[in-house]
Amino acid sequence: MSGLEAFIIRGHEKIIDHYRRLRDSAPSRAERERFQRRIEEEEEALRRFLEGRSPQVERAA
Repeated sequence: MSGLEAFIIRGHEKIIDHYRRLRDSAPSRAERERFQRRIEEEEEALRRFLEGRSPQVERAA
């Protein structure tokens, strides 16, 4: 895995963690649901990124 790929993956993980903290401290159900949707969107973006990596990169990881 290249340094850039590690940086991108860690960035996605940080965003997901941030939204989890916001969701867990949200005062209303609507806000919690909104943050949960954002978590799901970011997890999907990370999944697409990981699937889109070249096979050479995956072998090196």
